[in-house]
Amino acid sequence: MSSVSSLSSTTSTSSTTSSTSTSSTTSSSTLTTADFLQLLAVQMQNQDPMNPMEDTAYLAQLAQFTSLEQVSSLSDEVTSLRSDQQKAAAANYLGRTVTMDDGNGGTVTGEVTAVNTSEDTPTLEVDGTYYSLSSLISVTSSSSSSSSTTTTS
Repeated sequence: MSSVSSLSSTTSTSSTTSSTSTSSTTSSSTLTTADFLQLLAVQMQNQDPMNPMEDTAYLAQLAQFTSLEQVSSLSDEVTSLRSDQQKAAAANYLGRTVTMDDGNGGTVTGEVTAVNTSEDTPTLEVDGTYYSLSSLISVTSSSSSSSSTTTTS
C-alpha cells in the first residue's frame, strides 16, 4: 500500500516537472512515456501473484500508448503544416485587389499592401486596416492585362 502512495506522489512530481519543462500549452495531466513505463512497472510489482496479468495485456497497453503518442505527434505536424500553408497563401495576396468581410456586415475592397504572419492566423492589410485571412471573400488580380477573379468560401 505504501508503494502505491509513493508512486502517486512520484507520478505527480514527475508529471509536474515534465509539464514545466515542456511548452506552456501542455497540461500538467500529460502522461509522458517515462511516467507510463513507471506505472507499468509498479503495476507489475503490485499484481496478485496468484492471478497475474497476462503479458499480452501489458503489450496491448504499451501499443495503445505508443499509438496515442504517434497520433498526437501527427496532429502537431498537421497543425504546423496548416499554419505554414496559411502564411504562404497570405503572402501570395500581396499586391492583389481583395474583398474582405469587415466584420460589421459590410465589405472592404482594396489592394493588399502588407501581410502580418506573427500571430496564429495571418492578417492582410487593406486600406490601412488588418483583416484576418479567414475574412477574405474574393481576390482580383491587380494587373490590367488580366481580370481573373477568385472567390473563397
